[in-house]
Amino acid sequence: MQKFELTIFRQSRVLIGLFLTPIALIGLLILGAELNNIFIGLLLFAVYLLTVYYFVIGHLTIAIDSGQLKFNWSKKLIFNYDDIEPLNIADIKTIVIDSGQLLRKIITTDRTIKINNAKVQIKNANKFIYQLGILTKENDVREIDSWGEWADRGYIKTAYRINTVILILATLLVTFFIVKNGFNSRHLFLVLLFIPQLYLYGQQMKQKIKNDNK
Repeated sequence: MQKFELTIFRQSRVLIGLFLTPIALIGLLILGAELNNIFIGLLLFAVYLLTVYYFVIGHLTIAIDSGQLKFNWSKKLIFNYDDIEPLNIADIKTIVIDSGQLLRKIITTDRTIKINNAKVQIKNANKFIYQLGILTKENDVREIDSWGEWADRGYIKTAYRINTVILILATLLVTFFIVKNGFNSRHLFLVLLFIPQLYLYGQQMKQKIKNDNK
C-alpha cells in the first residue's frame, strides 16, 4: 500500500471566504470604532482570517491499495469535508491536472471526485500524480487541464468572449480614470494584477480553442 498526504483548498470554500472577507473587515472595524478601540476590531479580524483558513484547508490522505484509491480526511473539530468513497482505478476515465502539478479532478463514468491540492506539500502531490499516471496508463485515461474540461462542456468559447469583453472594459475604465483624475495606487493594482491575469486567461483559452480546431 502506498500513501500520499495532500493539502487541499476546495475552491468553493475559498470563494466563500473571499466574499465574506471585506464584509467582515468593514463590520469589525466599525465594531472597534464603536468600542473606541480599533485594536479590538483588528484582533477580531485576525481571528476571522484564521477561522477562514481553518474552514478552507483540508488534509487528505490517498492510499493506493489493491487496485483502488482510498481517501481519508484528517478530522477537524468543525468544517470537515465530506467523505469520499473508494474508487476503482480501472473506472477512471479522465484526470484534470493544471500546470502538471495541481490535480483538480478525477472523473469516472458516474462521478467526479474533486481534489484541488494546494501549492504546498507539492512533492507529495507530484508523487501521487506520477504514480496515478503509471497506474492508469494501460486504461487509455485522458489527461486534460481545466480549460480542456471547459472545452468538453462547451463553455470555452463563451468564457473566452466574456473574458475579452471584461478585459477591454477594464482597460478602458482604468485609462479613463487615469486621464480624468491622474494615476494612483489603485490603478497600479489593476494594471499589475487584475488586467494581466485576464490577459493570461484569454491567451490560454485562445490557445485551447486553436488546438481544438486543428
